[in-house]
Amino acid sequence: MEDTEMAKNEDYNRLIQSSRWKRLRARKLTRNPLCEDCEERGRTTLATEVHHVRPVEDAAGRREMESLMFDPHNLRSLCHDCHIRTHTELGRNSKERVRQRNESRLEGFKRRFLDT
Repeated sequence: MEDTEMAKNEDYNRLIQSSRWKRLRARKLTRNPLCEDCEERGRTTLATEVHHVRPVEDAAGRREMESLMFDPHNLRSLCHDCHIRTHTELGRNSKERVRQRNESRLEGFKRRFLDT
């Protein structure tokens, strides 16, 4: 896993290792065996990975994380190269992206627990 923050998230690790996720992932790759990004570019490449369009790590809590993880409409079948490129373009692994995500979570916490 490339995102060290995600690697440390116990909820995410539990979900990504679950039999429910493994079944959903297999079903997605069976129904969409070709890389959806490559197809849009006129290429035919076997998909080997399943990408969450709206990142699971952006979830505000465990319930939303589960919703994003298991929503079939939030998934794209991708080849390895397109999956890496997508994450790079999103800047998911950058220090700035991690900082923004942490600030967003802090603001959500403040709104939920500190605002009267």
